[in-house]
Amino acid sequence: MAKLNNFSVVVVAAMLLAFVVAAEQDFNSLMLCSIKLSPDCGQEIFSDIFWQNSKTVSDYCCHSLARLGLTCHNRLFDNIVNTQHGYKSNETITRPRSVQIWNKCALVAGVVAPALK
Repeated sequence: MAKLNNFSVVVVAAMLLAFVVAAEQDFNSLMLCSIKLSPDCGQEIFSDIFWQNSKTVSDYCCHSLARLGLTCHNRLFDNIVNTQHGYKSNETITRPRSVQIWNKCALVAGVVAPALK
């Protein structure tokens, strides 16, 4: 029985290590995504998604968002919704705004990839 317990401990330790490594890689990918946007464009996009700002995302920031890419856009949105208190409860409102902004920016920037529905 002792061998089974030792084996179980090793498996759990390996799983925890894998989780920590995955979390670190995810954090690093989020950091790489976030540094691709200027603070002004990040604020403009954030405000339009989460605060439904009366000022829409500028063409300049749309081009920046398109260069950022859909994967980074979605990762950053998901990170905000899943880690910041109070944002998850409004996801049914903010996710469609995020999609709408991506679609607008993809059109403005002439992104060939299919837009979200």
